Amino acid sequence: MHPQMRSFKLLVVFVLFFSGYADAQSGMYQLSAAQHAAVKKQAETTANAIITGNFKVLAKYTYPAIIQMSGGEAKMNATMKKGMEQMKAQGFSFKSLTIGNITQAKKSGSEIFAIVPDVLSMNGNGGTIIARSALIAISADNGKNWVFVDTAPLQKENITKIIPNYPAGLPIPERSQPSFIQNH
Repeated sequence: MHPQMRSFKLLVVFVLFFSGYADAQSGMYQLSAAQHAAVKKQAETTANAIITGNFKVLAKYTYPAIIQMSGGEAKMNATMKKGMEQMKAQGFSFKSLTIGNITQAKKSGSEIFAIVPDVLSMNGNGGTIIARSALIAISADNGKNWVFVDTAPLQKENITKIIPNYPAGLPIPERSQPSFIQNH
């Protein structure tokens, strides 16, 4: 074998070994294509349920602790319905909720956690309000089924009170201020 070719192969092995080592050290998890497709599809179903006010479907994809903290599914649905009615009475309406590509994933015990960016667009006050946020996706069955938690109300200090197995080292995305685009 040519000496330059042997050096090149060693370099490739070295890079592959240490990039895998770095991933193992960071503990990040690489979703399979099927897991990625499932979380994306289920996040989009959740987004559609929010936009259309389908609270039964929304509850199916909501992390169970959130439902419990809300006083149960019926109470959560009633609270959300009332909030939507108040929002509409004030002249606001959902325009869209777009799900982005999963940015990071990590395993903790038997659960997989993934960060799913989203962009909410609302009409109101003579313009469009755009808010960028993220969902935490959680799967307890190796990525077949996912439930979600909105990151907007979460703080680093309280996340493990709501999600006890939340993995250390999986950052909650920073909140950004919504932007407003005036209608012309």
